[in-house]
Amino acid sequence: MQSSSQDEADRLLQIANTLLDENDLTAARDFALLAQETDSLLEGSDQITAIVDVLIAANQQINNHHNYYNILQIENNRYNDQDRINQQYHRLAILLHPDNNKFSSAGTAFKLVHDAWDILSHPVKKSTYDNRLFNVFKNHDNENKIDQNTRKKMHVVVIPAESMPEIVPGKEAYYFRQWPCFPIGFVLPNTVPQPTPKQPEKTCTPTTRTSSRKRGRPVKNPLW
Repeated sequence: MQSSSQDEADRLLQIANTLLDENDLTAARDFALLAQETDSLLEGSDQITAIVDVLIAANQQINNHHNYYNILQIENNRYNDQDRINQQYHRLAILLHPDNNKFSSAGTAFKLVHDAWDILSHPVKKSTYDNRLFNVFKNHDNENKIDQNTRKKMHVVVIPAESMPEIVPGKEAYYFRQWPCFPIGFVLPNTVPQPTPKQPEKTCTPTTRTSSRKRGRPVKNPLW
């Protein structure tokens, strides 16, 4: 029974290694955890899991910036806990060092962990990095808020024909009593605007002015 479970764990670990080579990180992690559950004494499953966790954290960049706290798997409330930072670095360094870890991408993951510890273990470098990371997060949050506000302002609503507002008599306008919404326009289904018929042009015909006064001597101006 023990031999069969160990063989199954080895098979799952090989699948995880193949998925890691194909850069299918999430699936590789799932199979590595499944292999570890099948045989808790199996070697290599924790190494694949460590590789995948570091690579996934490195891929989750914000404005092309690594979050070194995520790479070292530091909790949000322990960013200033130097003992925790050193502990996580040594744990991951042992799992990922290429001399001990022969799986693919182990060297890449180890370098990321070393770069993170090089910054976070140095007080001056860490302070500079924290300020820059804070500004990156702040700008990212502001961009998200602007995008959400833009989406809210440009929200499109389809109004059924039977729910259309009343038409203002004598005008091409609608009564709209909800101030936060600004209607851009309404289109009724199965209606095509008809062109306004062209009015015939009026032509002026010359007329001859006739006078009822008879010809004769001109009338004398009384002011002369």
